[in-house]
Amino acid sequence: MILRIPKGSRQPLSLALAGLMIVMAWGCASRHPVAVPGALAGALDQVRRQHAPDPHLNIFTVGIQRLGGSVTLTGCVDTVAARADAVAAAQATGVRVVDRIEVLPAPDLGEATWGLVNVSVASGREQPVNTAEMGTQILMGHPVRLWKQTGIWYLAQSADRYLCWLPRGTVVRCTPAEIDAWNTGPLLLVTAFDDCLREQPRADAFPVADVVLGCLVKHVATEGDWFKVATPDGQTGYLPVHAAADYATWKSTRQPTPENIERTARSFMGRPYLWGGNSPRGLDCSGLTKLVFFLNGLDLDRNASHQRHQGVEVALDPEFSQLRKGDLLFFGFRGGRGRPERVTHTGIYLEDKLFIHASERVRINSLDPNSSLRDMRRIRSLLGARHLLPQ
Repeated sequence: MILRIPKGSRQPLSLALAGLMIVMAWGCASRHPVAVPGALAGALDQVRRQHAPDPHLNIFTVGIQRLGGSVTLTGCVDTVAARADAVAAAQATGVRVVDRIEVLPAPDLGEATWGLVNVSVASGREQPVNTAEMGTQILMGHPVRLWKQTGIWYLAQSADRYLCWLPRGTVVRCTPAEIDAWNTGPLLLVTAFDDCLREQPRADAFPVADVVLGCLVKHVATEGDWFKVATPDGQTGYLPVHAAADYATWKSTRQPTPENIERTARSFMGRPYLWGGNSPRGLDCSGLTKLVFFLNGLDLDRNASHQRHQGVEVALDPEFSQLRKGDLLFFGFRGGRGRPERVTHTGIYLEDKLFIHASERVRINSLDPNSSLRDMRRIRSLLGARHLLPQ
């Protein structure tokens, strides 16, 4: 069974289901669900809520195997404290516990517990199979934390803390020292929407690798109108100087003004919607907001439900008088009757009740029900807004 949850919401599911605990995510836990006492399932679920309230940001996949009068705790967690609390909670229910929980990173990774993406756009999947849902994308030259390896897949965590599975061939494993050397080295940021590295400094030379806006490559030399660059896996090639900029200089010149946010967002008009996408080749709603703000020097979390907690809340009135250009809008289902608010969509407010968002494609709609650009679905589901830009 596959349970689909809207991209913006992705709330963690309870592990206590009528006394049955089933934990199979991340490829860490028991492969066979077993019936266990409800008290034990509830106790472990409380520990999970404490250490990993959002499964996209923390690892807690503790499974149970029962044999006679004892239970074996299996699976993996990302801290020693999480394992200790899981074992203590299980023991407190009165059962005899065998602890086989693995604390990540996995020992077989050695010191190389970091990685650099070495393809233009790496697809981060929710499970270690190519047919799994794509949860995010990570661009060339950006670092990831590596937690474990399963077959040809790495369980990785991007700079925005989002957990996903990356194919082994898309990542170069590194030690912390190698990551520091890359980050402090002479890096170029690709500023063209789409380009490629070529074997020779000529437009008709064969390509070595493709790159997109936001990729990072190492600056080796400058030869006329071309940068000689190296990818994280050591390939060298040539990139036109108009297609990239010195990364350190680029970062120091970012000005996250309302006008720049709007200009950047409008540059993606018409780009297709892609679930899990956050590159110029396709964007989901929070992928658009994340990329737009990154290009203006501000880092956002990955999902709309995560971005909902960044910045400062804006009071909404019928005329939206408190909204400013560049604010993030959030849409979804209101909480009530014991149910929490559920964010399913986000967009960037422009002005005059207009907003830009990725919905089927990147487009502009209106919060005014009398406008020809109205989006009644979003008008009805508007939850709130947040200021994120400097005053």
